[in-house]
Amino acid sequence: MVTQVHDRPPAPVQPPSLSSRTQTQVLSWALVVGAGVLVLLFVFSDGRKLWETAAQVDPLLLVIPFACALASYVVMALSYRGIAAAAGADVPFWEMLKITFVANTVNYVVSTGGLSGFAVRLYFFIRLSIAPGTAATISLVQTFITNVILLFFVMLGFAYLLTANTLHGYALITTSTLLICFVLASFIAMLLLFHRALRRRTLFLMAEGVHWGLHRFAPRHKPGRVRIWRFQRNLNRSIDFLLDRKRHMVMPTVWIVIDWMVTLLILYAAFYTVRYPIPLSFVVVGFAVGIILSLVSFVPGGLGVMEGSMAAIFASLSVPFETAVVAVLIFRVSYYVMPMIISVFFFRGMLLQGTHITPQMIEENSIRPLS
Repeated sequence: MVTQVHDRPPAPVQPPSLSSRTQTQVLSWALVVGAGVLVLLFVFSDGRKLWETAAQVDPLLLVIPFACALASYVVMALSYRGIAAAAGADVPFWEMLKITFVANTVNYVVSTGGLSGFAVRLYFFIRLSIAPGTAATISLVQTFITNVILLFFVMLGFAYLLTANTLHGYALITTSTLLICFVLASFIAMLLLFHRALRRRTLFLMAEGVHWGLHRFAPRHKPGRVRIWRFQRNLNRSIDFLLDRKRHMVMPTVWIVIDWMVTLLILYAAFYTVRYPIPLSFVVVGFAVGIILSLVSFVPGGLGVMEGSMAAIFASLSVPFETAVVAVLIFRVSYYVMPMIISVFFFRGMLLQGTHITPQMIEENSIRPLS
């Protein structure tokens, strides 16, 4: 029996979602935009230099970025498993690893700000007899810690760009503005993290603002107000869970830091395979910019957006553009394409097992007595 961590069972979390038809249209257009940006990389590249760079790739060294990518998913699964253990849910590592692969793949294919992967993870957690409220807490806590650490890397990258004295004019102004915004975001996040009353009020106002904005500009896709309230309430409870179990969160946080560091090594190794090693500081800058833009672009997997932004940043740091393009493409294949292929082998079996879940089972999980 899974031991629950709440005083009373929260209502199941149902993140906002688009209709299937609209979602398909948005996805199609996003893929077209992403593919177009990706094509532009080759258009603006010197074809001969691009081919020469690709020919220099050492097939044996390609093992390194692929191995780092696998290690990243393993460490990510360990972080989820540690948080689940803190919530009283003993999830087998192999099950958690499969869920991690599949949920992340869904995030890449259906880019909805992380909500698609959240829904898939929640679904499979319920299949493991974890109550929906606890499943939501596990996912939200891991996401929160991951994004805080990513924010640190982003600030580090922009701070390096600002102090490297390589930016001038509009680029300098833009970088300075973004760095100030990220610093303010970090300050506000820390303030809300430790000021419970202010956090609850802020999350409520944000939920109301989202509801008003969708009602005003996208009424057809507006979820019910109760759904938004449930989501913000569970987010607040997840943060309380994080604060109440600080000691239990140490190891999952360490795993998440290691995960980001291993991900940085993928990009670093990608340049090493094209025989053009670059300083780790350059890797941090390019990675921070590329990842953050891919997350906010809503293009599936940041296709084209991540590659273009990373290549542009590396070129601004005096890395040959063609070399940057090849290295970033290796990063794409290692960190995105390979896990997607692996998840295909997991998904069918997991889905067949998940077909045994019924609405009645979900309801029973949501009202299970706490111990």
